Amino acid sequence: MSTVRSHQERLLEHHTLGVLTLMAEEVEITSRFIDYENFFGITRSELNTLVKGISLFHDLGKASSYFQKHLSGMKVDNGLSQHAVIGSIALGHYLDGKIPDELGATILVAMTVVKHHHGKARPLESLIESFDDNQGEIEKIIGTLNNAYLDWMEKSIGERVNLDMPSLVPKIIKWKRNYRKFREKAGIRNYVLFEYLFSLLTWADRVDAAFNDNYNHERQHISPNIVDIFRTSEGFDEPNTDIDLLRNAFYEEAISNLEFTVGSIKGRTGIGKTLATLSLALKKRERTQKEKGYIPRILYCLPFLSIIDQTYETISKVLKTSGIIETSDILMQQHHLTDLSYSKQINGGETEDYDTYLADILLNSWDSEIVITTFVSIFHSMLTEKRNTRFFRLPGSIIILDEIQAVPPKYWKVISEVLEHLAKWGGTKIIFSSATIPQPFFVSSLPLVRREYSLDRYDVKYLGKMSMEEFKYSILEEAVSAAINKKKALMVVANTINCCKELYEYLKDSRNISDEKIHCLSSNLPPAVRKNVIKNIKRKKGFQVLVTTQLIEAGVDISFDYCIRDLGPLDSILQVAGRVNRSCEKKRGELLIVDLVKEDSGRSFSWIYNSTIIWATRDILSNLGASVDEPKIYELGDKYFTQLVNKGLENESLELLEALVNLDFDKISDFSLIEQIKGSVTIPVFLEINNDAKHFWKTYCEVLSEIPPKENKYQYLARKKQAIRNLAPYVVNLRVFYYPGAKTYALPDIQHGFSYVSSDDLKYYYDPKTGLKSDDGSLFL
Repeated sequence: MSTVRSHQERLLEHHTLGVLTLMAEEVEITSRFIDYENFFGITRSELNTLVKGISLFHDLGKASSYFQKHLSGMKVDNGLSQHAVIGSIALGHYLDGKIPDELGATILVAMTVVKHHHGKARPLESLIESFDDNQGEIEKIIGTLNNAYLDWMEKSIGERVNLDMPSLVPKIIKWKRNYRKFREKAGIRNYVLFEYLFSLLTWADRVDAAFNDNYNHERQHISPNIVDIFRTSEGFDEPNTDIDLLRNAFYEEAISNLEFTVGSIKGRTGIGKTLATLSLALKKRERTQKEKGYIPRILYCLPFLSIIDQTYETISKVLKTSGIIETSDILMQQHHLTDLSYSKQINGGETEDYDTYLADILLNSWDSEIVITTFVSIFHSMLTEKRNTRFFRLPGSIIILDEIQAVPPKYWKVISEVLEHLAKWGGTKIIFSSATIPQPFFVSSLPLVRREYSLDRYDVKYLGKMSMEEFKYSILEEAVSAAINKKKALMVVANTINCCKELYEYLKDSRNISDEKIHCLSSNLPPAVRKNVIKNIKRKKGFQVLVTTQLIEAGVDISFDYCIRDLGPLDSILQVAGRVNRSCEKKRGELLIVDLVKEDSGRSFSWIYNSTIIWATRDILSNLGASVDEPKIYELGDKYFTQLVNKGLENESLELLEALVNLDFDKISDFSLIEQIKGSVTIPVFLEINNDAKHFWKTYCEVLSEIPPKENKYQYLARKKQAIRNLAPYVVNLRVFYYPGAKTYALPDIQHGFSYVSSDDLKYYYDPKTGLKSDDGSLFL
């Protein structure tokens, strides 16, 4: 046995075998649900060959004396301490003859996976160029490879390890030629193969390095009836109102059909979709386990962070009612602000807590039975050039996509194509759950709710364009007076933060409303404060006013009698409508839609949205007449989505689909669900608003002041990540625009990546009611 190491405390031989074992075990499970030839374009035997080669060769370069010196802390030139390129060369020779030449793309994909498994993928065309550019360094590295390790490797594969670079080049050229010849026929299969292998290797590499041989694979059983038990405990089987009867009927129909691959549950806000989709997924999971012999993970995906906690709390209550302790291996939430903590039940019912480094790995690889995550997390795992530890979890899983219409229309086609591929050939089961589902997703799914559950809770009126002054002195005044007189709750939804702040301050000054009765809510407030505002609103009864931005649309469980919404996309308007008379607890609600215009420029505040989408919304709303009821506005929602499909918004999707076929990772890297606004920069502002914030800032600074230990580098990085996440509830991401005439902001200097506002300086930069002080009209959610 050689003494070369892969990591500080791990021999390279042990690590290599550990990665091989982890990858091979995962692939073995996939035989129960993946149609290999249609999903990847290769046979199961060929996939096994790829996995064996990738796992054995991925760290071959670590056997060089240069890398071993680097690992021991000695200073070595970066070019000589690299290791992935050596494994890529050896892998190309190893696969030559084992994979048919007409599947040249498959070999190139595998080589790319190994070459870039510590970074971002590059186009296949860069393989030869990178070998040429680094030929001298590569030859030096090869010349210092440990002979004992090479002997062990050759015994493992039963052949000589070939590291001759010049003889590999003509083979790569041949494989590229075949790749170009067959890529249109292959479609997105080569890309799916790449993402699967890339994520699987990244996961196995990290897990073995962190856990050595102590990774716990054990899966957990969850009864398919826990939602039914919860509903009984909450008295749902003893309905008291008409809406209770509707919710019960909706639930029973939604869970009645398990014969689907892609299913859709359409239901109005407040009808009980969360419990219905969870119950359906659990019952589908149980059926799949019995019929196919494997346990699907449930991935519950939501568009916005603001409803992650709400959904987590609901599912947590369901588990507790059945006596299930919601340790992380049962239920987790994963997103970029998740607390890096992970727990698992061990023998005797005790709970084991993992340290931050291990927790980070388990969270980011969705190591749980029920995972609550974001659209950003799941779709950026599907469409990315970056390494991730999640894509390989998608085949065979049950994916719930809640409010799929929140995906920008320009990405509907490409996302629906990838989802369809996963469902058709990858064993993935998909449930769309929303009041409105865009056609690209709906037409490929089986409707699981066919009855019309007629909720009619409010009326909708469109008032058209009006200036801000006209709106304040007429419509807004009348609405507030009516709310005061009738002791009703009013919500006003603006498009920009400054518009929201202006309306709030106008009402405070003109109507002298007490602080307890009026609230301002926008991303100008840090998340910790926003959470408290929503809690306070939910506790109050009678008259109150909330002035907010679009962030309230995202499924927040609050209800108002009246609402006024500045013009936005129709699907956003429908989301706001879901906060009006939510549970039919009022006699009848009212939603007014206005198209506010700035007096000085004549520019609508809806400029922050895509102009084609706003045009389609105006076109539909302008034909409303005096007013329409809830059923009618949802009918118009279906018409709206049809219009958008025909408005040429799919060009971005078509370009991305072409990039997937061509493995053009440069173009794929352009995909982003988070809209980038040209001419702007985002500045994270940390607000030391209380003692917790002060404590977390101090801890963060202490972590940064440490000298990262060479032996425990990854543990340090995980602690640093956790320290940053602890700051998140107190951070406002200020978007600043740079163009002629744009206003500037007086902010404290950047400290450790944040504009730091200390508790002593808070009064100069922050208002407890409206948030970060700014008078820039371009600042918005």
